[in-house]
Amino acid sequence: MGWLSDRIKKNGIAVSERYSRSPVYFDLTPAGRTLIQSLGCVVPEAVHGRVLDAGAGRLSYQSLLEKYADSVVYLDRYRSVDGLSLTGDLVNLPFADGSFNTVFCSQVLEHVPEPQKVLVEFHRILKPGGKVLLTVPHLAYLHNEPHDYYRYTHYGLQHLFTKAGFVTEEMRWSGGVLSFLGHFPSTLLLNLAWGIPGLFHFLLALNILWSRLIGWLESEDRRPKRFALNLVVIAEKE
Repeated sequence: MGWLSDRIKKNGIAVSERYSRSPVYFDLTPAGRTLIQSLGCVVPEAVHGRVLDAGAGRLSYQSLLEKYADSVVYLDRYRSVDGLSLTGDLVNLPFADGSFNTVFCSQVLEHVPEPQKVLVEFHRILKPGGKVLLTVPHLAYLHNEPHDYYRYTHYGLQHLFTKAGFVTEEMRWSGGVLSFLGHFPSTLLLNLAWGIPGLFHFLLALNILWSRLIGWLESEDRRPKRFALNLVVIAEKE
């Protein structure tokens, strides 16, 4: 079964690269759909001025951020795609104090071994009154090994932000059990069908409907959930 696992992994990377800057990207799985729904509710209030996308990856949020920001700096540890502004380490950011109005950081904090140091750096580079908009997983399978260190609760996030000098303004509980379970068939079928044009595009169309159905069923994100898929946080620098 090693060849099958390798094919799924290789094709998964290809699918992500193909759609990473397309609106379709967030309909590849129900997890993506529920997350972008929650972000769509909070980005207009949290993102403004000069923005840092910390851990920008394949720039999947570029169009969303640039809709509200005056300018965006895209930083990642590795230069994996065209369009990144620079590379850098989140615990030692190459910016002066008070350089940004907003720091956006999505699905990254679970991959850094010392998240408290990252939040302290975010606090340093923000202007007074600046905000962090952060998303992290609560339920998630093991991924990006071996750099997959944490899963978060809202209690843990509030503790980390308070310790770093922030006030937590808003918390959302995005997705749930359906999004978590729905991720697996979506990923498996699309990754297996990649490279078979007719079959892939047929499954992609079905998957968009599937993801949006689950997104509608799990659209409530303002109340705490025991089985939230992801947490979305807005925190302000005092």
